[in-house]
Amino acid sequence: MNQKVEFTSGLGESVSIRLNHVDSMRGFAILCMVQVHTAALLPTPVSTTHPLAYISAAIGGMAAPMFVTIAGWGLYTGLRNRISNGEDILKWTLIRGTALILLQFIIGFLLPQRYNWNSPGILTLLGLCIIITPLISSLEVQLTKWNKGANGILNSIIVVFSTLIILNFFPNLKPGPDWYSMIEVQSIVHWFQLAFVSGTYPLLPWIAFFFVGTNLESQQIDENWKLHLTRSGSLAISTLLATLAISISTDTNWAETIGDAVLTFFPANHWFVLVSASWTIFLWDIFRLSRRSMEKINSLLASSGRLSLTIYILHFALLGQIVDYFPQFSLIEAFGITLFHMGIWLLFGLIHEKLKITWSVEHLIRILVGSKHSYHESEE
Repeated sequence: MNQKVEFTSGLGESVSIRLNHVDSMRGFAILCMVQVHTAALLPTPVSTTHPLAYISAAIGGMAAPMFVTIAGWGLYTGLRNRISNGEDILKWTLIRGTALILLQFIIGFLLPQRYNWNSPGILTLLGLCIIITPLISSLEVQLTKWNKGANGILNSIIVVFSTLIILNFFPNLKPGPDWYSMIEVQSIVHWFQLAFVSGTYPLLPWIAFFFVGTNLESQQIDENWKLHLTRSGSLAISTLLATLAISISTDTNWAETIGDAVLTFFPANHWFVLVSASWTIFLWDIFRLSRRSMEKINSLLASSGRLSLTIYILHFALLGQIVDYFPQFSLIEAFGITLFHMGIWLLFGLIHEKLKITWSVEHLIRILVGSKHSYHESEE
């Protein structure tokens, strides 16, 4: 069953059946993150013109935005469900948020080739989003009463413009100019600066993707699916072509991971947020299709989505152990290795679910939270 259904079991527990298409897109996002992290660590020739370089860059550029957006949908859904069930929201948010922040420190130890042990990262971002979720929800209630139109998209726009204004008035807070300046923590105060503004995945502007997620419709598309795809697809393609036009007209590089370009990932500039958010919405609509072909894809990827946090931690542990032993690869060889690594974790998810293995990072967090749900939820 793909739609979420809640009922009461014989033990009085609230049972929630997961949304398979949501788990599937989460699985796609985490596998894309495996690909880009592997590609970033392999010793290969640098190329910005080879077709495989464009494909790898596209995967890398969309992985984190998808991951954070889906997390936004899940946390917003989880908050509403728990409020309606009368559960302890403070305990839920603090334990889950703190757990993710602590897990980011573990990643620093697992992959010292890429991070310092105390470097804030994407799990820090998600942890902070969880902790401030109740505050955000309260503000949204007030904004909705005030202008009767507050929603996730509006909040995202406010976040992006607020980030631009802050960095304009305080240029010393701008992330960069290189990778090491975004991961080296000089003090506790500096850690918060990196986590909120100046790091690899700072709360500003990355929380914009979280807000986009709170505005997404979760039900599958059966009727008028062409209209949905035309609408979101047109937006995605239009934003991409617009940035390309800006690049050509201003004689500026189109996209760079770090450096001067119209689209930059580190730091995530306003054009990157616009384009990647638009494409994330388009992909969300694709995964929501109730077509037989998509249902097969969803069945294949969903198990990875249900273990996304576990896979995120373990793939760093594996890379940290073997990356120093890699010889020099050609671009084609390296791309093949990244796909093979994705396949390993796809298979891991399928086997984990087939054998009904219970241990996982997700399961540990549910124990800490004391979840009343006997089944996993798509919101997690």
